Amino acid sequence: MISSTARNAKYSLTHIVNLQYRPTGGFAKRFIDILLSLTMILILLPLILMISALVKLSTTGSVFYNHSEIGYDGVSLVRLTFRTASASGGQGFAQYMTMTTQSGPTPRHHTDISLPPLGAVLQQLGLDRLPQLFNVLRGDMSIVGPSPLTMSEIERYGSNTSHYIKSRPGLIGHRLSSGTDNHYVRRLQLDQNYTENWTMVTDFREIWRFLTAVRP
Repeated sequence: MISSTARNAKYSLTHIVNLQYRPTGGFAKRFIDILLSLTMILILLPLILMISALVKLSTTGSVFYNHSEIGYDGVSLVRLTFRTASASGGQGFAQYMTMTTQSGPTPRHHTDISLPPLGAVLQQLGLDRLPQLFNVLRGDMSIVGPSPLTMSEIERYGSNTSHYIKSRPGLIGHRLSSGTDNHYVRRLQLDQNYTENWTMVTDFREIWRFLTAVRP
C-alpha cells in the first residue's frame, strides 16, 4: 500500500497503484461508453449550446462547475456540470453537488439553496449534468458505474476502497436500483457486487431503468 497522487496534484489516496486489472468491463464497456456518449453529444449538441448560452447570461462565473472527486485507480475526477448558481453561491452549490452525488443521478432541488429560475429547472430535469457526457467520452467516467465519491466520502470505505476504484464512476449510478440508501456499508456492498459481477446486460438494464423511471 503506497500513496498515489492524483493527476492534478490536489488529492492523494492510499491504495494499490499499478493495478493489474483494467477498469470494470474492459474494452467492451469502454466501446459502448464511447458509442453512446458520442451519439448523445451529437444529438443533444444544439441543446447543450443553448443551455450554455442561457447559463452564461443568467449567472455570474463560468458556464461549468467543476466538481472534484475520485475516479478510477484513485486519480482525481473533475466532473463537469452546468453552473446553476452564481459564483457568490458557490458554497451552497458545492453542498448541493455533494447531496446529489449521494442520492443518485437525478438531481433534486433543495429549498435551502437559492437558485435562479434557470438553475432550478436544470437541476429538476437533470439537464445540468449533460456536460458529463464529455467526461464519459474522454474516459473519466462511464455511462453506468458507481456514483462519484469525494475524498472525504471515500475515506469511509477504508481498506475496501479498491471496490470503488476498480470502476470508472458512472453518469448513471448503478446502485439506484436499490433506492437512495446513503449508508456507506450498503454503498460498498453494491460497488463490490458491481465490480465482481459486471455484465453488459447489467449496464443496459440500469440504463433502461433510468430512462423509464418516473421523475417528479
